[in-house]
Amino acid sequence: MIKLNLLPPQEKREVELIDFNYLITSLGFWFLFFLMIFSLLLVSTYFCLFIFLKTQSLLIETRQSDEEIQNLMGIEEKIKQANEQINKVHLKQKELIIWTPILEELSQIVPRGIYMTGFYYQANTDQISISGWADKRETLLSFEKLLEESPCFAEVQSPLANLIKQDNINFSFNFLPIK
Repeated sequence: MIKLNLLPPQEKREVELIDFNYLITSLGFWFLFFLMIFSLLLVSTYFCLFIFLKTQSLLIETRQSDEEIQNLMGIEEKIKQANEQINKVHLKQKELIIWTPILEELSQIVPRGIYMTGFYYQANTDQISISGWADKRETLLSFEKLLEESPCFAEVQSPLANLIKQDNINFSFNFLPIK
């Protein structure tokens, strides 16, 4: 394509200025157009949020003022408190040792010739100590073996003082209950 330059430089400059003015005017128009659309969008969003907020605040006021709702909220609070107390009792029961099976097991495995004179529980070490009297060493050793084999007791400890005498023995044992 051939370009011919027939306009004098002065008119060329005027045409370029007219083109530049047209470009600036159209850009300004489009900028204002998008600015108006954006501002309309912002205003409509503001009004929607304002209406939503006002509706929510009215609903909250209505809910709080309604006597029935107040009663239900009071009942909910009482239920939460009861649940907290139940959880506390449940935690205490988990820590509780049920002594009946332990005492039944002890009474079943104690052989003739053994008399228990003391039963002690140390909560900080979770250890049971029993003391008593045995007529013979063999009876005491069989009792120790029964304690070790029992499914209710673990880590049975017998001091050497239990084995010193042959007859009329004052003994003691320490062991842990199995929960």
